[in-house]
Amino acid sequence: MIRSSSQLRPTELARHAATAVVIPALNEERAIGRVLAAIPAWVREVIVVDNGSSDRTAEVAGAAGARVIAEPRHGYGAACLAGVAAVGDADVVVFLDADFSDHPDEMERLVAPIVNNRADLVIGSRTKGRCEAGALTLVQRLGNAVACRLIQSIWGVRFTDLGPFRAIRRSSLERLHMDDRGYGWTVQMQVRAARFGLRVAEVPVSYRRRIGRSKISGTVRGVVRAGSKILFTIWHESFRRSQELANESLIVFARDPRPGKAKTRLIPAIGPEGAATLQHRMTLGVLREARRLRELRRARIVVQFAGDGADAMRALYGPDLVYRRQCEGDLGVRLSESFARAFSRGARAAVAVGTDCPTLTRDLMCDAFEALKGQDVVLGPATDGGYYLIGLRRPHAGLFQNIAWGTERVLEQTRRAARDLGLSVRLLRPLGDVDRPEDLSELSVHAAPCRRAPIISVIIPTLNEQDHIGRAIRSAVAAEHGEVEVIVVDGGSDDATVRIARECGARVLRAPRGRARQMNVGVKASRGDVLLFLHADSRLPPDFATHVRLTLTAPATVAGAFALQLEPPSPVMRFYAATTNLRSRFMSLPYGDQAVFLTRAAFDRIRGYPDLPIMEDLELVRRLRRLGRVRIVNRAVTTSARRWQRHGVFKTSLLNQFLILAHLAGVPAETLYRWRELGIIQPAPFTAMADAGNDREMLTEDCTGQLHEVGQ
Repeated sequence: MIRSSSQLRPTELARHAATAVVIPALNEERAIGRVLAAIPAWVREVIVVDNGSSDRTAEVAGAAGARVIAEPRHGYGAACLAGVAAVGDADVVVFLDADFSDHPDEMERLVAPIVNNRADLVIGSRTKGRCEAGALTLVQRLGNAVACRLIQSIWGVRFTDLGPFRAIRRSSLERLHMDDRGYGWTVQMQVRAARFGLRVAEVPVSYRRRIGRSKISGTVRGVVRAGSKILFTIWHESFRRSQELANESLIVFARDPRPGKAKTRLIPAIGPEGAATLQHRMTLGVLREARRLRELRRARIVVQFAGDGADAMRALYGPDLVYRRQCEGDLGVRLSESFARAFSRGARAAVAVGTDCPTLTRDLMCDAFEALKGQDVVLGPATDGGYYLIGLRRPHAGLFQNIAWGTERVLEQTRRAARDLGLSVRLLRPLGDVDRPEDLSELSVHAAPCRRAPIISVIIPTLNEQDHIGRAIRSAVAAEHGEVEVIVVDGGSDDATVRIARECGARVLRAPRGRARQMNVGVKASRGDVLLFLHADSRLPPDFATHVRLTLTAPATVAGAFALQLEPPSPVMRFYAATTNLRSRFMSLPYGDQAVFLTRAAFDRIRGYPDLPIMEDLELVRRLRRLGRVRIVNRAVTTSARRWQRHGVFKTSLLNQFLILAHLAGVPAETLYRWRELGIIQPAPFTAMADAGNDREMLTEDCTGQLHEVGQ
């Protein structure tokens, strides 16, 4: 295995990798000796592939200590494929031309990023480095530019060169399934690296005039043939992507994360809310990887769910996926029906996954689809004897019959059924799932290396919010590891709010009662560079983190908020939400229940929330507007309409506007608070009037949620 050690110098880094060099050669007797002499001593193996030379190339290479193999079939790609097949135990493979135009002594520049785990493929860019006059012809430069621009327009990955001097991780090379035998080898590697989502880097390398005459740029015929093959390869890979990969279907088996219904075997250990939150987090993680797969392969993603309805799942996990309720019956019946439906829609390959494996990645899903090109069945074994993934090339109902579902014999019985049906089977690497209390410790150990300070701190002030806090926290759980931390600051609840928040994995703090004070306490204890303030009866949209980051990167923007959506919906509530959104966009003055977010730097500049018993959100936004623009995101935060339902929409709205106007006119906040308490409407859940001693009360951390680090 490659050992990563970013603290070592480049040459020392390279010594930590088992590196093999493959050099295709055709009539390079004059140059091959100089190439081999310049290869660094730390390279473990050098393979020269004689591609049918009529001179002494093979003899000179062998005398210089290289391992020489013969590939009589002409073609640059054919020689490279033969060299790769001959590579022994190597972690990194370097490709190098035999004409001495490259500088082998610069090889550490290509290998170091791979050893440091910063890249999977490193291209030596001649256009970025020092290029000797005449080494690259005008035709070569033009062809490079056109090909690189085409790759960027189709796959969105920017290259500056198709240079032959390159290094690639051995395991990544195997994933690419290279098969070009001619001049299209280099461009095929770069295109497939883009398709499969490899981490690709370019480093500047030197380039000199070659020894001898080029087989490509030295003749008009060679230039035309090479250029045509490169363009054909790009077109062929693009056509293959749209024709083959668009007919793939990924089926995700999931369920509505309802407390008491999700992960029931974990409830004794972490409670019903904690089990539901864990189910939600793992579902988010699998769907995140599924979306990443879709970026590469255009696979159709279908979420087969068990639960209330498609609308609820769509609200939780986003509108860009297809949601379909699972049929009745055991797991075998549901799998068989899902595969039959996928193939009836024209899929050429279908893969079904669950949501119980937090370590399931896009790469494993991609490997499953690739394996289905040559195998009938692909299985991802789970460590408990079942499987976390199954893929088919065509429906086989018999594969799911007479299986003891839920036992450790599922994988063994499925393999036996496949053998009885005459089907070939490919196994992926095994993964552990999280289904029992003893699995939680393994999950925590696995997640520990990924812990880091989150980007966004979601702060939720609470007081007796047991009916809403679980949904609010689950909406704030982001799919990316370490992307979000959730802090609940309780003002003295006497119901189950604190317990539910703990079960959901939030960090729970105590603070003096009062929304402004509680949120300031939460900020003081938070670690994120971005702060988001969420009311306990509100829910964030599924992709809120992406919108927060994009909004705060807009020019002159210091803060933002989401559009408002009230539930349960009604014509009156929709009208009120529409007018609120119109007002907040026009005046850049959102309400607090629109989930205001801003950078920590901006929060510090305005010195936090003003210590007011009422109108603290309005005053915060007014101060922010003096620093820059406050933007409203197109996605909506969903807020309970309980206040409007309790006192009537007209009465509540009229009072809100009256209090805002009074605040802007300079009426003291204490007076506004007293007016609200006089019976115009009933007091809000927060009563911020606390004695002076409470002002100096030290915050105490009640507990860090049991599941706080799950998936981070």
